[in-house]
Amino acid sequence: MFTTVASYLDPVEAQIARGLLVAEGIDAHIGDEHLAIANWEWRLAIGGTRVRVADADAVRARAILQAMEAGEYAIDDEAAPADAQLRAPDRESASSRLAWLALILLNIPLPWRRRNAGPAVVRDA
Repeated sequence: MFTTVASYLDPVEAQIARGLLVAEGIDAHIGDEHLAIANWEWRLAIGGTRVRVADADAVRARAILQAMEAGEYAIDDEAAPADAQLRAPDRESASSRLAWLALILLNIPLPWRRRNAGPAVVRDA
């Protein structure tokens, strides 16, 4: 048998919760997802989109979803990527900005030149 461990009004949130549970090794299923998408005005009436797991995994699944709601799975946006030193320099130039502006405002495509990037810097780790 399956137990409902969470209910979400937005089916996308239910998919995120299901993905986290699957990543943690719990087999999870979503109920009423297609009904909530097709008839969005019925979402409250049907109780939202339900995330269901096996009875044996219900306690662990609820703990994982509570940890997700508490922010324990949040990604640190302030951390710099490890490959920041190896990224290519910014190639945007005044001519590319002018070409973009002409395309947006006047619907006229203009060619532009890219800056010549110097030799790629490769660093040994």
